[in-house]
Parts: sequence; structure tokens; C-alpha cells
Amino acid sequence: MPQEPSRLLLALPEPLAVVSAAGDTLVANRALERLAEKCGVAPRLVELFGEPAIELLGRALREGEARASLLLVAGPEPRPRFRLLLAAAPAQNAAAVLMADVTSQVSLRRQLLVRDRTLTVLKKIGVALSETIEIEGLAERIYEQTIRIIDTRNFYLALYDRQAQEVSFPRYVEDGRWQRMTSRPFQNGLTEYLLRTRKPLLINHNVSEQCEALGIAPQGRPSTAWMGVPLLVNDEAIGVIAIQDFERTHCYGPHDLEVLNIIAAQTAASIKSARLVASARRAYDELSATQARLLEAERLRGVTEAVGAMNHEVNNPLAAIAGNAQLLLRNSDGLSADVRVKIEAILEAAGRIQRVTSKMATLIQATSVPYPGETTILDVKRSVSSAELGGGGTSSGSEARAR
Repeated sequence: MPQEPSRLLLALPEPLAVVSAAGDTLVANRALERLAEKCGVAPRLVELFGEPAIELLGRALREGEARASLLLVAGPEPRPRFRLLLAAAPAQNAAAVLMADVTSQVSLRRQLLVRDRTLTVLKKIGVALSETIEIEGLAERIYEQTIRIIDTRNFYLALYDRQAQEVSFPRYVEDGRWQRMTSRPFQNGLTEYLLRTRKPLLINHNVSEQCEALGIAPQGRPSTAWMGVPLLVNDEAIGVIAIQDFERTHCYGPHDLEVLNIIAAQTAASIKSARLVASARRAYDELSATQARLLEAERLRGVTEAVGAMNHEVNNPLAAIAGNAQLLLRNSDGLSADVRVKIEAILEAAGRIQRVTSKMATLIQATSVPYPGETTILDVKRSVSSAELGGGGTSSGSEARAR
């Protein structure tokens, strides 16, 4: 003969009960009794799941059935989560309750959500880093995305200058506020430990004691939890990313360390690219400056060649004009005052022309000015000659030296 249905139900491995409208347990199977015994309470819904279970029972009695996921309120930590399914029997003013442990399912779902969010954030970090070439901008972008998946208000990016034996901190966050810090000599702190070992480090409690055991002398404000990862380029440590807490312990886990490792790999690649871009920019600037100097030298050579030819063609007749003017002034007995003034003016103009041609013959910096007709001409006053730089130069020469 088959067993009675009630006996079959009571033999289920999941906790099962029949409860009254008041929440009293009328029937409990062995699985429910074991659960209540483990939790140290009576096998009653309210003692196992608290007031939310009584509210769920009331809804089942009104609507015929109800279901919900509830966490145990009794027993040792961590407490499991159960899915409760209630079917009411209005004629008997009671309900049957089936309880299934869904802790592992909820945990798996939560892990999947965390993984999905982590991958989304890591993708955004990759995009943000690919668009940023300034080191300070990198630090800000990394922190903005990191806090979406790791709970921290304290973060820093450190860069290592192996040649100068210095560690610099372009930007760092302490208690949620951005700070600046100058470089410091390479010492024996947590940052330097990661630079030497090139391995991640997670210290969740007793930071001072564990640092002492590792031979580390922490620098700055003492932390209660610390996690850091080196930035590696071709297996060489170029810096460190670290997060820390100054109040809590056990803040970070293996998953956080794994995420920070991925962020550090992306950051190292971005810093390498930023340095290559900066190096290329410096080379371009140097090349541009050299090209400008060569063009200026070529332009100046053309000017001096033209001036040399002009000096020959101008100075010869000019010398004759100046010489004759001087002879006339020496024998000026028969000259009127008006003629004498005109000859002196001729002689002064000739001297001015000689000074201009002499300066142009020794130009070392030629300056042009716009001239009507969409062209430019040599600005003699602002151009600089070697004679002016050699001693007692004009104001324009002094200005040229200052620039």
C-alpha cells in the first residue's frame, strides 16, 4: 500500500509546515525541526524568519498563495536565505509552507552581477585611458571608475624614476579629496616594496605588524587596510596603484586584488603610451626649433649677401658725395648760410646711410615688418648686428637678448 500523502509530504528533504492563521505551526516535517534546532528556536515562521513571514502568511490567506525570498533571523552567521512558497486553505484557516534553501543560487547570481559590473567598468577604464595622455588625467580617470567596483575613499598612483631614484605622486585621494604631493627619495615603504618585488600585496589587518614582518617601514599616515599592485612594462616596475583604509579592516578581498591587477595592467600600458607621445612631442619640438634656426640662418645669409652687394654699390658713390660735401664745408668762405645748411644736411644723410649699411653688413638677427603690397621688408631698427651685441648695443639689441 502506498504511504498516506501526508506522510509523503512530511518526508520531503525541504522544510515543510502547516501553519494557522495566527502563525502557529500545526504540522512540521523532520527537515523543519532540524532547521529550528540548528537555529536554536521553535519551528515557527516568526522565530525563523521574523515579521516578514507573518506578513507573507496574511497575503497568502487573502490571495490563496504567496511567495518570497527571506533571510533567516536566527542561527549562526552567515545565515542562509530561503524561498518560501505558501498555499492557503481558506476553509481550514491555515496554509502550507514549503521552504527551499536558495543561498547558493542567490550568491551565484550576485557573483554574476558583480562580474558583469566589473567587466563593464574595466571596459570603461580602458576607453578612458586610451583617450588620456596626461598622467594627472590618468589618475583621475582610474579613480573615478575604480570606486564603482571597489569601496574606497583613499587612492594613489605612484610613478618611479629609476635614474633619479625618486617616487612621485602626480595625484592622490585621501578621505575622498584630491591632493598633490611632491616627489620623495626612494625609501623602504609599501610602495617601494612593490617596486622591488614586482608583486601585488594585500594586507587587511594589523598593517604595522605585517609590514614589520616583511621588513617594510610604512611612510605617511598609518592605514588599517592596504592593497597595492605594481605597474609593469616589459617586466619592469614603473609605478604602483594602491588603495587603503584608515578606519576599517578586512575591506578588500581576492576579487578586489584581481580587479586592481587588471586596472594596473591597463594603466601601465597607458603610461607607456603617454611617455612615448611625450617623447615624440619633445623630439618634434626640438626638430621644429632646429628647422626654424636653419631657416633663419638661411634667410639671414640671403640678407647679408644682398647687403654686401648693396654696400659695394652704395658706399662707393656715397663716399664721393660725403667727401665732396666735407671739402665744400672746409672752403665755405664763398658759401651763403643757406647753402652751408644744405651741405651739412647732405653730409648728415650720408652718415646715416653709412651707419645703416654698416649695421646690415654684420646682421645676426633679421626682423621683418609688413609693407604695403602684401610683402615684407627688413626692419633695420629692430634687427640686431654683431657690433650691437659686442658692446654698447641698442635697446632693440637688449630686447633681442632677453627673448
